[in-house]
Amino acid sequence: MKKSVLLLLMLISSFGFAQQFTEAFQSQVKKAQQAHQIPAISVNLITPDSIFSFVNGKVRTAKKARIPQDAKFHLGSNSKAITAFIAKHLSEQGIINWDTRFFQLFPELENSSNPAYLDITLGQLLSHNAGINAYTKGVDLEKFNTLKGSTSEKRYAFTQEILKEKPSDPGTYSNAGYVIAALMLEKSTEKPFKTLLNETMNALDLDYFVGFPSKENDTNPWGHINSKGTLTALGPDHEYKLPAYMSSAGDIAMNSQDYARFLQLHLQGLLGKDNFLGAEAYQELHFGLDNYAYGWGNISKNGHQISYHDGSSGTYYCHVVVFPHKEIAVAIMANTATKDAVNAIYTLQKSISDNPENVTE
Repeated sequence: MKKSVLLLLMLISSFGFAQQFTEAFQSQVKKAQQAHQIPAISVNLITPDSIFSFVNGKVRTAKKARIPQDAKFHLGSNSKAITAFIAKHLSEQGIINWDTRFFQLFPELENSSNPAYLDITLGQLLSHNAGINAYTKGVDLEKFNTLKGSTSEKRYAFTQEILKEKPSDPGTYSNAGYVIAALMLEKSTEKPFKTLLNETMNALDLDYFVGFPSKENDTNPWGHINSKGTLTALGPDHEYKLPAYMSSAGDIAMNSQDYARFLQLHLQGLLGKDNFLGAEAYQELHFGLDNYAYGWGNISKNGHQISYHDGSSGTYYCHVVVFPHKEIAVAIMANTATKDAVNAIYTLQKSISDNPENVTE
C-alpha cells in the first residue's frame, strides 16, 4: 500500500511539472530535422521531478500532416528494459528470480536441447550471458515463419529450436534470449507475456502499443527506410513487421510523455527513491553487471556511471542515456534510422546532456 501511494504521488508530480525547451533549442532540433532528413522526432529531458519534451514533424515525408503531441514512436530494442523491469517486479514478489534455471521451468525440453544450455538462468538471458544466438536480423527469423498457434505457443516452439543450436559466445547481444526470458516469465506466472505487459503498464498508467505505431493509427509516425538514396515511408499496410513472439525483445511503441515517465521512475530509483520497484532494483537493472546489466548497457566516464540503450527495427530509432550524477536522462526518438539521422540524434543528445540548463526555460 505504501509503495502504491508513493507511485501515485510520483506520477501526479511528474505529470504536473511537464515543461518546454527553449525556443532556441527547438529551432536547433528543427534545423537538424531539415538537414538530416528526420520526418518526425521526439526529444525529451527527464529530471527527477520534471519532463521537458519537444515533439515535432510529419507523419511521413510525402505528406504535410503533422504528428500529434501524443504520437507513439517505436522503441525497438529499448523494449528490453521494459521486459527486464517486469522480470524484476516479479522477482520482488518472489515469483521468479535471476537465478531461476530455464530447465527448472521446462524440464521436458532438456533432452532435446544442447547440453551447453543446461544451467542457463533468467538473469543470464536478460544480461546476454546465456550464449544464445543473436537473431538481430530479420532474415534470420524467416525459417520460423511457419510456426503455428498462439503467440505463446510460437514463443515456446521458437525457444525449442533455438536451444538445439550451437551456442554463441557469452556476451553476444541476443534478441532470442529475450524471447526465452519472456517464456520463463509466462511459465512462472501462468500468464501470457502480453498480459504481464498490460498489467504493468496499467499499474503505471502508461499507454503503449505492441508493433509499429503506424499499424495502431495512421496519424502516428510512419517508419522510413533509405531506398536507393530516397527516404521512403512504410505505411500501415506494409508487410514488414516483427513476429509477435519477439515483442519482449523489441516491439513496443510509446508516446513521448509516457515513455519519459517510465524513464523517470528509473532515474528516481537510481537516486535512491523507491517507487514501483525498490531503489536497489534500479541499481541492479542498470549497473548490476559491467558493460551490460539487465536491459541496460553501462559505462564509467570520468568516475561516473552512465547507463544507455539504443533500439531500432531499421525504420525507427530510439536513443536513451541516463546520467545519475547529473540527475537527468535524455530520450530521443525518430521515425528513421539512417546513419545521418542517428548521428544527428546523438548530437542533439550531447547538446542536452552537456548543458541541460542552457536548453530549458
